[in-house]
Amino acid sequence: MTQSHGSSLPPRRILLRHEGPQDRRAAVIMICSLEELIMRKKLTFGLPILLFVGMLFAPTSFAADKFEVTASETFDPLGLVLGEGNEVGEFLALPTVKCPGHEPTGDPMQPCSVGSRTHFRNTVIISRVDSTDTRMTGWMTVELNGNFDADFAGPLWGTFSIAVDSGGTWEGTWQGLRVAEAINYWTGTLHVIGQGFGGTVDGMKLMAEDQLVSFTPMPIAYFGSIQGRVVDPN
Repeated sequence: MTQSHGSSLPPRRILLRHEGPQDRRAAVIMICSLEELIMRKKLTFGLPILLFVGMLFAPTSFAADKFEVTASETFDPLGLVLGEGNEVGEFLALPTVKCPGHEPTGDPMQPCSVGSRTHFRNTVIISRVDSTDTRMTGWMTVELNGNFDADFAGPLWGTFSIAVDSGGTWEGTWQGLRVAEAINYWTGTLHVIGQGFGGTVDGMKLMAEDQLVSFTPMPIAYFGSIQGRVVDPN
């Protein structure tokens, strides 16, 4: 008996020796619960720090600036309206013309005979755009296509490029409709979408309408009033 009391084990070993299967499962569950609690505390403490660091390094976004623009467009390379000596613009490429059911006349003023439809492609001209906003002032190269009925009215479409006087280039597309209002008087509304490259317009976007007036069957002279909006994301 004396020898047995003198070799008593520490309480922890005695408890383990008397543990049953249920006690072992309870102990494992307790240890796992403690580890889960510790992990949750670490996450609770660490997550705000990660969010704060992310905010420091995240890129800052700013609202894009928007401003209204107005301009005028002038195209009269032959001085038909402005008079001799006041010519504005030029032809870079004459159109390819088809007259469904008829032969082309060869007359640029009326390339198809009276009563015929007129389809023309790949006309290239240069017109002048003037504005109080220097970012909308320059020489515009226009590619012009159209399908006219017997009254020289119908859809128009093409591309444009404005070489801005102060630097940079606007490039885009346009489409619209020409309407015969009276004898020798036509109007048109063109919807314009463009983007700026380089210079003072780099990265900007243009959305505008060009209200045209012309006095010749084919648009070999016209005047436009441009109103629109420019978005500057810079």
